[in-house]
Amino acid sequence: MQKHPVVVVGGSGMAGGELLRILAGHPAMEVTGVVSRGKSGHPVSAVHPHLRPDFPDTAFISPEEAETLDPALVFLALPHGSSAPVIRGWLERGAKVVDLAADVRLRDPGRYERWYGGPHPDPSLLQEAVYGLPELHREEIRGARLVSGVGCNATAAILALAPLAGAGVIADARVEARVGSSEGGSRATEGSHHPYRSRALRMFEPFAHRHLAEVSQETGLPEERLTLGVTAVESVRGVQAVASVTLAEPVREADLWKLYRGAYGKEPFVFVCPARPAHLRLPDPRLVMGSNRALVGFALHPDGRRLTAVAAIDNLLKGASGTAVQAANLLLGCPETAGLDMRPVYPA
Repeated sequence: MQKHPVVVVGGSGMAGGELLRILAGHPAMEVTGVVSRGKSGHPVSAVHPHLRPDFPDTAFISPEEAETLDPALVFLALPHGSSAPVIRGWLERGAKVVDLAADVRLRDPGRYERWYGGPHPDPSLLQEAVYGLPELHREEIRGARLVSGVGCNATAAILALAPLAGAGVIADARVEARVGSSEGGSRATEGSHHPYRSRALRMFEPFAHRHLAEVSQETGLPEERLTLGVTAVESVRGVQAVASVTLAEPVREADLWKLYRGAYGKEPFVFVCPARPAHLRLPDPRLVMGSNRALVGFALHPDGRRLTAVAAIDNLLKGASGTAVQAANLLLGCPETAGLDMRPVYPA
């Protein structure tokens, strides 16, 4: 089988490493370049030693060297704000682009400026880009050439809320995302450095993490009816989004089962937790670690007006690189699940 040539730009970070891990076994994509300005010339295996057997002779190249390549698709795994200046160049050279950063996630330039602290450098990209969550935008992604990445906290919150939002039954929702340390990226900060973070239970954003903008955009819920807090827990990977939802009117539990099963019953990576056993009804991120899967569950209060909806994902996979490859499969006409058949590691 002839493989599509792909380039990973920003291959030295955690998301870049996960892209390489997936692509090493992808049946229809071949990595022809791994770009890192800071690591140019160094072996990929020096940064990602677990991938040495897969990339034994591959070295990082500079952005300038990458200009000689002719990929079918480019993954941009760069810091926020670094992707937008280079997207246009790749598109003009005929490559399709999946940008894992936040640079093209929000369609409204004003919303982007408010949440990311400055005007967007190329607002026309926002009009062209498709938000890269296939569960919501599968057909749009198939026909696109530019797809955004997804925020990890946003992905979990959206998957928990989307069936309810689609039915128009949400009055308001207060979401808490419980997250592992890998959300902080590969470089330690004062708040993420292991000796200070380990065994902490630290709420570092109580109301309005910037992924709230994506949740609002993708669910259609106004920002004033949403909160998104983030709490760091003792884990490396994983996001558990717990949404406390006030419903617009009382609902029956049977109707909620229909909503969630109708939304996700045919999805290849999203699974609704069963009602029994009780301790597995609400999702635990440990049950999806190392996979592109998401678990979704809910519990309805006896009054029928209050609901807890929960989603669990691996933040580096379904919340980043896994969903990026899922979108790339659609862009290139590959089976949507290609390269993503890894099972969760449990216990993890």
